[in-house]
Amino acid sequence: MVQQETRVNERLLDISLLRVISIVAVVAFHVYGMMYANHFPESKDLYRQIYWTWNQCGLINIAMPMFVFISGYLFAFLMGKGKYPTFGILLKNKIKRLLLPYFAFGFIMMATTGNFHPLNLLKGDYWHLWFMPMLFWCFVVSYVILGGLRKNLRAFIFILLITFVFRLSTLTQVLPKIFGLHYIVGWYCWFLLGCFVQIYSLYIVNFLRKYRLYIPLFITYLIIITLKPVPYEVYTWYLLLAQISIILVIWYFVHTLKKNYFNQLSSLISFGKYSFGIYIFHNWIALYLVSRTAQRVLPLSDWAMQHTYLFPFCLFVITLFLSWGISWLLLKNKIGRTLIG
Repeated sequence: MVQQETRVNERLLDISLLRVISIVAVVAFHVYGMMYANHFPESKDLYRQIYWTWNQCGLINIAMPMFVFISGYLFAFLMGKGKYPTFGILLKNKIKRLLLPYFAFGFIMMATTGNFHPLNLLKGDYWHLWFMPMLFWCFVVSYVILGGLRKNLRAFIFILLITFVFRLSTLTQVLPKIFGLHYIVGWYCWFLLGCFVQIYSLYIVNFLRKYRLYIPLFITYLIIITLKPVPYEVYTWYLLLAQISIILVIWYFVHTLKKNYFNQLSSLISFGKYSFGIYIFHNWIALYLVSRTAQRVLPLSDWAMQHTYLFPFCLFVITLFLSWGISWLLLKNKIGRTLIG
């Protein structure tokens, strides 16, 4: 039985807020990660000691699954509204929204970072842009199977569990890298979880509220992340349990916020419409901000050594708002709207 959306506000402001939280977390992950990479050799060990566990085992292990979860949630919502009446319409839309930006910006980034091998884009795993071909396949697969799963809760749960089993498998490592298809094995579980939560959101909210399950779920996450921190891209069953727990908790509290809170956060929520552009540009911009050229112009190495808290935070803020600024400018013209609109 398909649950009908009962909330008055159908603009999905809760998901827009989650999108803002996720993109800020992803930008922070990459910027802080650069501090213990090789950009600042003199201070990298110090930064690794301060930030590695928080960044590699905590922040990104929530943000990236949440991003995929959001995409699945929105897809199920729009499918229910009849946005994609035919497979051809879906395919055209996702080629335009995901594959075209992947190749366009991938080509530009290759040309401007001294690593110009455009044929490598066909693997679908170029830099942080791997996310877009992966999502393309998530949409394609979901269009094929979601109609049947909506009508059968048991089958939906079974398939969802199978996708999480695949997440724990090593198939991603052995599958050939062809247009990002290999990534779907490890990431489709979060997309399908988003679909599941959207379709049955009313029941899930009532269940979590009635038994206050958000409390044990949050405690479960805290225990696992404290006692068994696992770095990004290392897959264990207890990490999956922690990730599912915290995603459901965060979604529940955002989803059940009263409408007046969203009104107060309207400026922040509007920031979410730039998240796609921010995702595309942030890693590129951050790389230039810590480049050798930048270090010759400014005493960045000294600042990094002397200000271990203030310096990476400022770098994060600058990266975030430069990425937002470029996205804002692009959305002012037709070509930009085509690529990131």
